[in-house]
Amino acid sequence: MKYQQKRPAIIEATLDYISPHGENFNVEHQFAYQVSGTLKIIDGQTTNIFSEGGFRFIARNHIGRFFKESQKNSEFRSISVAFDKELLKEMAEEYGFVSNKKYDKSLHVIKLKPEEYYISFFNSLKSFLPVSDDNDPLVKIKQKEAVLMLIKFCPELTDILFDFDEPGKIPLAPFMEQNYCYNLKLLRFAYLTGRSLSAFKRDFEKEFHTTPGKWIHNKRLDQAYYLIKEKGIAPSNAYIEVGFEDLSHFSDAFKKRFSISPSHLFL
Repeated sequence: MKYQQKRPAIIEATLDYISPHGENFNVEHQFAYQVSGTLKIIDGQTTNIFSEGGFRFIARNHIGRFFKESQKNSEFRSISVAFDKELLKEMAEEYGFVSNKKYDKSLHVIKLKPEEYYISFFNSLKSFLPVSDDNDPLVKIKQKEAVLMLIKFCPELTDILFDFDEPGKIPLAPFMEQNYCYNLKLLRFAYLTGRSLSAFKRDFEKEFHTTPGKWIHNKRLDQAYYLIKEKGIAPSNAYIEVGFEDLSHFSDAFKKRFSISPSHLFL
């Protein structure tokens, strides 16, 4: 199963370009510079905070929730470069890069030590911003430059960048318990657990004795009930945390399941 890069290779993100909070599925590897403001990424049980001047690498197939904040004297701004598999395979052939696959595959968000080369590189991207035209051959040169620079200063990333294997089959229960709050299509869940869609549905019903859609829906509502009742989290925040996209829809679904509105439970 194959997913193509959905975004331009080079992007300048601001509060206007991407919403202040949400969730993201990274189809491809990304190298990013936090120019100003703060970005918080929640990845399962791990929270990473990137402040002004920080650099990060995010591996492909990463699911995370993000929160963007501007600072008193500066707006939120970050610049990122993405690398698709075709580019990396071309570089593997050109330079002889190979992956020994000896890395922690649960590690998706990596803080990078600041380097002057990184700053110079991102400054050189100004003419491509806010969004690159990927038909420009210079974009590919910049992508390759970024990869070579990462390997120079973080040679351990070679194993991650040049591992072209698709996700292997993994147990469903632990993965779903950790990731049900994310708004992924069932096809994505299937892909990340190493299954076709039909195999995912079949294995899911064997494991949970219900359909994926019903289980995810009820699991989110149960978690929302816990957050509101036990943790005192307002419904206006709880619905986002459990993966609902609309407060009104969440409230209707919550009341249908528990016979009480989330706002009344919060009182």
